[in-house]
Amino acid sequence: MADGKVSKMGADTFFQDSYPMAQFGQRDGQPYFGRLSARTKFVAALPTLGCLALRYVKIGYMKKFFTDDYPRASLSVMSTFLILSTLLDLLFDPLVATLTDGTRKIFGRDWGRRRPFLFVCTLVMSLSYALAFAPPASLSSQAQADFEAWSSSNPGSTDVPIFNSVGAATWYGVFHIMVKVVSDALFDIPHGALLTELTPDSQEKTVLWSWREICLCLGILGGMVLPIIGESECASSPETGCYSYLMIVVVFGFFFSLSTLFLCRDIKERPVANLPKEAEALVPSLVGCLSNYPFKVLLVSDVVEGLGANMPLLVLPYVVDWVVGKAAAEALVGSAGTLFAGCVVVHMIVRVPVTFLWQKAAKKWGKYWTFMAYNVVYGCYMFVFLSIGKGSALLGLITCAVWGVAYAGHWLLFDLTSDAVDYDELLTGERREGQFTMARELVPKICEIPADAVPFLLMSYFNYNPDLPEQNEAVQWIIRGSLSVVPGLAGLGGAVALLWYNLRTEAQQQDIIAGIQRHQEGKVTTDPLTGLLLPPINVQDDGSVEYEGSMVACEPKKILDYFFASEIRWACESGDLGRLQLGTARRGRMCVWQYVCNARMYVEIN
Repeated sequence: MADGKVSKMGADTFFQDSYPMAQFGQRDGQPYFGRLSARTKFVAALPTLGCLALRYVKIGYMKKFFTDDYPRASLSVMSTFLILSTLLDLLFDPLVATLTDGTRKIFGRDWGRRRPFLFVCTLVMSLSYALAFAPPASLSSQAQADFEAWSSSNPGSTDVPIFNSVGAATWYGVFHIMVKVVSDALFDIPHGALLTELTPDSQEKTVLWSWREICLCLGILGGMVLPIIGESECASSPETGCYSYLMIVVVFGFFFSLSTLFLCRDIKERPVANLPKEAEALVPSLVGCLSNYPFKVLLVSDVVEGLGANMPLLVLPYVVDWVVGKAAAEALVGSAGTLFAGCVVVHMIVRVPVTFLWQKAAKKWGKYWTFMAYNVVYGCYMFVFLSIGKGSALLGLITCAVWGVAYAGHWLLFDLTSDAVDYDELLTGERREGQFTMARELVPKICEIPADAVPFLLMSYFNYNPDLPEQNEAVQWIIRGSLSVVPGLAGLGGAVALLWYNLRTEAQQQDIIAGIQRHQEGKVTTDPLTGLLLPPINVQDDGSVEYEGSMVACEPKKILDYFFASEIRWACESGDLGRLQLGTARRGRMCVWQYVCNARMYVEIN
């Protein structure tokens, strides 16, 4: 936010300059600021298609390629890298979020906060995915030679030992980290943050995020379906070379790079002059995000829903094999694998047009109530999967199609998060879209890890055996419950959490934007969610802050930014600042104490 006070006309110009891609438009006969052209939405959303296509080629085919074809990768070594990548995610994602929010100038020039990361990502992602599917044959040559030697010495034997390659598994692990940890973070966080800050208009945000959802669905479709072309080469027998996956990844990578470069060229960002001069450190930025009440409610809702959200796709292959039955799948579409692919395809195809229906519903009834309806509809619908039984292959396809109708509204979570980011600017004057995007993606992902493992642990406990013609009844109910009951209850639980969400109407969002503009004029405004008066926060050149006529030194402000308002309130009310255990010198503690007493309201809203 600009330092000091500006005139009304200056404030208007400052606000409009903060959204260089937004224009003036007409809606219901009334002018408004924030309209995005169709070209802007298309260019901004399109890289999602290429990114998701690459991601789902990897998800659907990469592990099987490394274990079943010529790489002969060691499964235990691959599993170690899978665990390591999750741990590295915890470190790298917050770092990227802090860097992209804190970027001001590179080589003395304002390139934007997001585009430099996206530009680097064009090379890193395309190259990483291509190399991931191109392990040198020399890495597994010894394992292949050992297998051939054993085969010649034991002709006709069915008790074949495992011949695998640690080198090929290490190749998989290194590029799995480059893809999952580095490349995905370099795209997901800056791109999500960029979409969040393109317009201040609530309805335009909804349209923009719906376009992103369409690109996401098309990307998943391409990534899951197109590699089937290579299955005859890559899955029919081992040691075939399998270059089809590599070629497909190269094509998708080229598309991703080209679309992202167009974005970097055509999409303009908020100027550095319209941002706080000094970016926040990692911990204060995270504290600020988690202090945002509407965002906390969204995060809790997504965590609860996430406890079951991933289970359906994880257990769907087992549903096809052991609940519907391989014989029924073969009778309908030729094989169990084809039925599984068909279920995924019809689900994604249905999601594309239904996304526009959820978009229209959000425009008519508001995005909060529409998102609440999505959670209820999704939660209730998942119980329909209990109707799938032995021989119900066609019913399985139909229910997966209607599942696409129910799940097509999940993207409204991203839309609501962008509103919470505007509320954060009203309270603090900061723009930390990267941290909000990171927290929205990472926290539910961490919580999903144990939930995703539970079904398979239970299946193992109740004696799941793939060599049996039928699984026992307990295992079948675990599979069916993981597809239906757990996701259904989690979806309904997410709806219950949303009852505490208080940024519910477009009028509130408009008041937030108007409040931001009043702060830019140097005027006091009212928090539309709490009714509290919010004086503007004026940051001085030396980093000190003027709030309600009081000056707060730079260092005390930085110290307090590391604590939640509840912690500071507790220390203030107890009269013992030492409870915060700052570990600073006595002089530093006295400065902080003076700040708490003189600017208590600032602390509570920060």
